[in-house]
Amino acid sequence: MVSAANSVKTPAAALAAAAAALVTEPDMIGTLTRLCTDCAEVSGAAAAGIMLSDNSGQLEVMAASSHKAEELDLYEIQAGQGPCIDAFRSGTSVACATPDAIAARWPDFAVKAAAGGFMAVQACPMRWRASCIGAINVFFDAPGARTDEQRQVVQAFADIATIAVIHVSGPRERDLAGLTHVALAARAVIEQAKGVIAARTGVDMAAAFDRLRTSADDRGMPLEAFARRTVETASRQE
Repeated sequence: MVSAANSVKTPAAALAAAAAALVTEPDMIGTLTRLCTDCAEVSGAAAAGIMLSDNSGQLEVMAASSHKAEELDLYEIQAGQGPCIDAFRSGTSVACATPDAIAARWPDFAVKAAAGGFMAVQACPMRWRASCIGAINVFFDAPGARTDEQRQVVQAFADIATIAVIHVSGPRERDLAGLTHVALAARAVIEQAKGVIAARTGVDMAAAFDRLRTSADDRGMPLEAFARRTVETASRQE
């Protein structure tokens, strides 16, 4: 077991690991999920999540460091307001350093963020050439403005996430809508697998997500591949 002190990553190490994952077996969901976890850790955030644009230009949740982050991202989409939405639409980084600032900019989102214990937020766009395919959210459990270096680190994670989507979706997809469609279809398998685990074990979706990731890691399998096997096994047993 690696000690907690030794397991803390530097931004350079986390970004290098994410980049290295792109040249091994494709596992977009696993790569983006680990990227969210690492982004939260090295930026001092409590959680992080990634949204992608679908074929209609609407954002959908792609990956998150935890089920809690996923739920907040989903609410952001439902409310039609929040940092990720603004970063995606503007193509620029947005941030609020205090609960009051969050409430002033996104009143509905602020209520949900406060309920989750988040007191500061930052979002950076996922840009591909002249277009934006999504954004990454980071949520902090303490107020405070981010330094220029911290903001640059989060944007670097957003850039790596963009490359992961483009790289794994493959060269056959020539348009951004096709690229993100491939990615979001992979995400759907993760949600199905979480549902299978929750139904089998009686745990909630947050615990099901943790079990899914742990089981895939224990078996040395890509997260998406293990999720797909979980769903297929459950279908055969019905």
